[in-house]
Amino acid sequence: MFSLEYNYVYLSSITSLFFFEFLKPSQIIVFMSLRALTSCVFFIPLSFRPVVLFFVFGLSFIDLSAQNRLVSGNVADKETGLPLPMTNVFIKGTTIGTTSDDLGFFEFYVPKKCDTLYFSSIGYRMRCMTLSDVIKNVRIELEPDVISLAEVSVAPDDSWVRYLLNQMVEARDKNNPDNIERSSFEKYSLRRFNLNNVDSTLMQSKTFRNHQEVFKKKANGSHYLPVYMSEQIFHNENQRNPALQKSTIIADNTVGIGVLGDYDIDGYTNGLDNGFSFYDNTIRMFGENFISPTSSIGWSFYNYYLEDSVMVDDVKHYQVLFVPKRKRDKVFRGRMILEDKNFSLVKVDAVLSTSSNMTFLKQLELNVSYQPINDTVSFYDGVSVKAVFDYKLIDLPTNSPGFEVDYEKSFAYSKIRINETQEVLLSAKNISYETLTLKGAEKRDSTYWSENRKQTLGTKFKHNYAAIDSVNTIGTVKVLDNVAKMMFHGFYDVGVVEIGPVIDMVTFNKVEGMRLFMGARTSKEISTDWLLFGGVGYGTRTEQFSGTAGGGYKFKGDNRKVMMLKYSDTYGRIGENGKLLYLKENKISPNENNFVAAVFARDEFNELMQQKVLCLMYEHEWRKGLVTTSNVRFDKQYSPEFFPFTYKGNSVTDVTAVDLTIDQRWSWKEKVIDDDFMRLYSATKYPVVHGIVSFGRVEYAGVNSIYGKIGATIKHRFALGPTDVKYALESGVTFGKLPYTLLEIPRGNETYGLFNYDFNMINYLEFVHDKYAHLFLDYHLKGVFINRVPLFRSLGFKEVLSVKTMVGSLSSKQYKSIDLPVGIRSLDWQPYVELGAGFENIFKLLRLEAIWRVTPQSVVGAPNF
Repeated sequence: MFSLEYNYVYLSSITSLFFFEFLKPSQIIVFMSLRALTSCVFFIPLSFRPVVLFFVFGLSFIDLSAQNRLVSGNVADKETGLPLPMTNVFIKGTTIGTTSDDLGFFEFYVPKKCDTLYFSSIGYRMRCMTLSDVIKNVRIELEPDVISLAEVSVAPDDSWVRYLLNQMVEARDKNNPDNIERSSFEKYSLRRFNLNNVDSTLMQSKTFRNHQEVFKKKANGSHYLPVYMSEQIFHNENQRNPALQKSTIIADNTVGIGVLGDYDIDGYTNGLDNGFSFYDNTIRMFGENFISPTSSIGWSFYNYYLEDSVMVDDVKHYQVLFVPKRKRDKVFRGRMILEDKNFSLVKVDAVLSTSSNMTFLKQLELNVSYQPINDTVSFYDGVSVKAVFDYKLIDLPTNSPGFEVDYEKSFAYSKIRINETQEVLLSAKNISYETLTLKGAEKRDSTYWSENRKQTLGTKFKHNYAAIDSVNTIGTVKVLDNVAKMMFHGFYDVGVVEIGPVIDMVTFNKVEGMRLFMGARTSKEISTDWLLFGGVGYGTRTEQFSGTAGGGYKFKGDNRKVMMLKYSDTYGRIGENGKLLYLKENKISPNENNFVAAVFARDEFNELMQQKVLCLMYEHEWRKGLVTTSNVRFDKQYSPEFFPFTYKGNSVTDVTAVDLTIDQRWSWKEKVIDDDFMRLYSATKYPVVHGIVSFGRVEYAGVNSIYGKIGATIKHRFALGPTDVKYALESGVTFGKLPYTLLEIPRGNETYGLFNYDFNMINYLEFVHDKYAHLFLDYHLKGVFINRVPLFRSLGFKEVLSVKTMVGSLSSKQYKSIDLPVGIRSLDWQPYVELGAGFENIFKLLRLEAIWRVTPQSVVGAPNF
C-alpha cells in the first residue's frame, strides 16, 4: 500500500504551478502523477519549510543533458599528512559537491563548464583548486587555521577527553541555559529563505521577464530569488517553577512571497523557541533526529579527539574534535570547546556529516556560542542554523544544480538577567505562556533597526526586502498565491467570494453515481468577522440535488471564539461522525467520499446514507492550548439503499437524533496558524489530548431512547534516539440503546492507499461497538538499518514499521435496536491486529508498505494482505 492521505491542507506552497511553463510535457505528466499518488502529502516541519518546499517543487526535475566529468582525490592535513575526513568539496556558489570519507577520499561529478573546486573543513583554511585535464587521484593539503587557542597537541589516548565528556554529561542539566530557574533577556532573530541556482529559463519566463530587478546576484555570478526575510526583536521572560513564559515582540520587519508573509506562526512562537540545544541527547530539526555530540551515548556514534587547550581567565578551555564512527549515521562532525571549572560548553560548530536518507535536506550547519553570566552560570550568546534543501526527486550522477532553497536562522542574545526575584506576570492566571506585540512593533523605521539590530545586514539584505515586495505585485504570483491558500483551506478566492471546497467538486460512488458540487463562501473583502457559506450538489444516479448552507461569527479578542450554524442535506458514509477530526485535525472535512478515493478504490463505495443535519457549534479558547468546543446537533438519517433499516422485521424510513457534545482539547507549547475562521495546528513535541462527552435522545419506529457517550483521544510523536515513534489512542463507551449508525463503527479502508488513522485491512461496516479502544502506532527507523546494507543504502530509503490494533464489544441491548446489516459484527473483546513493514522516502515523497491482517479473519471478504 502506498501513502494516500486525502488532506489538502498539506498542500502548502505558493507559486509552484507557474513553473509548469518551464517544464516539458513529459515532466508535467510525471509531476502530476506523483502528486496524485501522494495526494500532495508532505511532512510538515516547523515554521515555513513546507511553504517553500512546494514553492520549488515544480522545479525538481533535473537536466539529464548536462555534461559532467568525474573528479576524485584525497584531502590531507598539510602539517601532519594525515587524511582529513568529512571535508567539504564543492563548487562555490552552488550546492554541488560531496564530502571526503574516513580516509580523506572524495569522488563526484562536476559540470564541464566548472573550472574551480573549493575545499573547506572546520579548523582549516579554505583552499581552491583549478581543474585541469588531470582531475583524477589529485591530492589536496589543507593548512590548519590560526585560532585563538594554543598550539595543537593531540592526546595520546582518549582517557582525558572521555573524562571531560563524562563530567560534562553529568553537569549538563545544571549548565543547560534552558534549565535556569528564572531569566529575562532580549533576543534578536533573523530568518531568510532564498531560491538558489536561478537560471535564464526562469528569469526570461513570462512571469518574470519584465521584473528582472527581483533577481539578485551572488559573488560567483549565480542568481537567486529572495522569497522570505524576517528580523524581529523580542523581550523574553522565563520561569521554571511554576512554568511560565512570556515573549513581547518589540519590533517586527517581515516580508514574504504570498502566504510566506501572510501566515504567521502563533502559539509557542519563534520568540519563545530557541530551536535546539547541544545539551540534549538528540537534536530534532526539519523532521529529523540527530544524535548530539554531547549525548550520554555519544561514544556509540562519535570518535572524539582532544586537539587543544588554553587558559582563559584562569579557566582551562579544551577543544575537542568529534567525527562520526559510521558514514551514514544521523550525526555531525565538528569541534566544541568546553571548560573544566563547571564543565560547560563554550562553543560548538557542527555540520551534518551526511545527507543520506534525509528528505530534501542536503546541508546543515549549526553554530552555538555561550557567554558567562557569573562564576556558575552561562547563557546563550549566539545561535545560527544554515541549511540547504534540494527538491530533486531522484539524485542522478549528473549533479545538475537544479533549484534549491537556502535557509538561514540566527539568534543573538543581550540584556540577560538571571534568577531575579520577580515572577513572570502573564495576562491571565490560567495560562502558562503567551506572546504579545507592542503597539507599533511593525512600524519601526530604518533608524530604529540600525541602532537596535545585533548584526550588520548589509546592502544586499535591504535589496532583498524590496525584491520580495516587487514579486508580490506580479499578477501571476497573485493568482497562484490564491492557489496555495486554497490548498490550506480548500477554497479559491475570486474576490468577494471563495469557491470550494475543491476536493468535493467531483466525486463518484455507487449510490449517487457521479456527484457534482459547487460551493462558495464569503471572503475577507466582505468581512473578517462574519462568514456565510453554502453549496449545491447533484447526483447523476439519484437525480437529486443536495447541499449545505450556514454562517459563522468570530468574536473579537486575543483568544479564539467562534460560533457557527450549519445545515446540510448530503450523502455521507454510514457511521461517519467527525471523530476522525480529533486525530487528523487539519483535515478540511472528515468525509472520505472524494475524487482521489474513488480513483484508487479496491471495492465499490456503497456504504452511504442520506443525512439532514442542523448543527450549532461554539469554539472557545480559554488560553493557548486549552479549547472547548460545544456542538448541538439535530441529525436525521434516512434508510440506506444498500443497507436498509429494519426493526423487528419491519422497514424503517429514518432515524432522528438530537445531542449535545462537548470536546475539551489540551495541548502544550503548540504552534498554530490562524487565518480568521481557519486554524491550522502546526507542531508540538507534546501529546495532544481530547476529552469528549455527549448525551442526547434518539427516535426510530416509534421507539425513544436516551443515550450518553464518553470518549478520549491522544496523539503524540516523540524521538527515540535517531528514530521516531508516532502513536494515537482513541477509546469510548456508549450508554443506552442506539441504532448501529450512532455506535462506534471502526474506520475501514477500501482503497489501495494507506491511511494513518484507519484500519487498512478491514472493510466499511465490518465491526461495530459500544465499548472500544484503538491503537495506531508507526515506528519510523529513519534508515538506521538500511544505511548498513551496502546494496541498498544509496537508495535513501527509510524503514517504517506499523501496528494497528483494537478491542471492543457490543452490549446485548444493542441487538434490540435497528437490525445490524449482514456481515457486521462485534469483536467481543477479541483483539484485531494488523502489522505493516515497508519503506518511506521513495522519490523523497512516497511510502510503500506491506500490511498483514493477523487476526481475526474477515467474514466479508476484506484482504488478509
